[in-house]
Amino acid sequence: MFGGTMSRCVHVRRYRIRNLKMLLPALTLVFVLVATGWGQQATTVEDLQAEIARLRERVAELESLKTQLGKLEQQLQELQKTQKAQAPVVVSANTETKIAVDGRMFIGIFGSQRDGHFANRSLDIPNSKIRFTFSPSPYIKVVNRFSTLRATASELDQFYIDLKDWGGLWRGHTLRIGKHKLDIGHETWTDNPAESIVISNSVPHISGYDEGLNLRGPLSAGKRPWTYSIELVNGSHGFTVAAPGLTWGVKIGGLITDKTLLSFSYLRTGNLVKRDGTPNKPDFNIAEVFDPPAGATGWRRSLWEIDLRYGYGNEGIKPVVGSEADEPWQLALAYGRFHDDAEGASDRKGSYGFVEALFNLTPKAYLGLRFSQIQLDDGATAKLGASPVAVNKYRRYSFGLGYRLSRLTHLRTEYTVNETDGGATKPELNQFAVGMATKF
Repeated sequence: MFGGTMSRCVHVRRYRIRNLKMLLPALTLVFVLVATGWGQQATTVEDLQAEIARLRERVAELESLKTQLGKLEQQLQELQKTQKAQAPVVVSANTETKIAVDGRMFIGIFGSQRDGHFANRSLDIPNSKIRFTFSPSPYIKVVNRFSTLRATASELDQFYIDLKDWGGLWRGHTLRIGKHKLDIGHETWTDNPAESIVISNSVPHISGYDEGLNLRGPLSAGKRPWTYSIELVNGSHGFTVAAPGLTWGVKIGGLITDKTLLSFSYLRTGNLVKRDGTPNKPDFNIAEVFDPPAGATGWRRSLWEIDLRYGYGNEGIKPVVGSEADEPWQLALAYGRFHDDAEGASDRKGSYGFVEALFNLTPKAYLGLRFSQIQLDDGATAKLGASPVAVNKYRRYSFGLGYRLSRLTHLRTEYTVNETDGGATKPELNQFAVGMATKF
């Protein structure tokens, strides 16, 4: 009995041991799986925490950008309100017409020696223009410009219609009809103290406004196209047509390098006489001389000019006020001859020229220099350059400094040395000027 009991005990113990051996691997597997799960759970939490931190940083950045955006939008609204309040309200009777208004002005203090215009010094406005441009269609532009010299609306110095592209028939070519500035050389387009490199003009000061036609456009295509300009105008002072014929002229020019422009101009008037047969004055200027040679019963004026310019742009015209200081320097040379062909008196003829340079000392400050001269042939004399006495030769040395307060407003100063030869006396004409030039 005891033996049987022992046998059963041994059997049970073996069974328990066998079951324990089978249970241990299972428990080991469970432990490994549980441990692995805990490790994976710890890694996931760290990743989530890092991702949450990154998202919080991005949210903070977005909040900062949102705040900046709100401030900028508020500034834009305030600026738009200010501009709207300041902008003039211009309404055309024809709602299809586009209207533009611009202008320029120079105001300053001038002083000269005893024979000059400002012997006692003066605050003056030697140049002021207001221009209205109307465009009733893409092919038509009407320009009406008031000359408000010395703050007085004295005249319409330009009033013309431009037929662009000839109404779409001749692309790039324009027909100008009316009173306009004559296209002679290049100084004529910047002969004012707001756009010239110095305050004064050259002594010859070739320029003029006249009534008639101007046709201009390209002569060639490509990288450096040449252009032409043809004038057919009244020629004589006022609206009285010269009896034998009108004034005609031609100008051609173009780039010979990327920055160098060459041009040629020629102009010839008809007989400058009035309807009653007495001599008349021309509408285009040479050295402020508009009277015929002494004793002439009739006369014609002709002129040719050659211009070479570097750094003045594709058209050879670069106003100082309103242009960027994108070139370190600019240089221009011009030479020409004129002939006043007289009837019943001796002819008057001569030569003229100038050389000018502009140096941008800094993006704000610049230096302008010009030497100009006009001389009559055969010892003849006239009141050249508004000289108070008749002279044979007039030279002008101009030294100018400018400072850009903004692109459209400059402080400018200049000193000119004026010399004459061949007259009864030598007038004292040296002059200084300082003032402000602005465009709007």
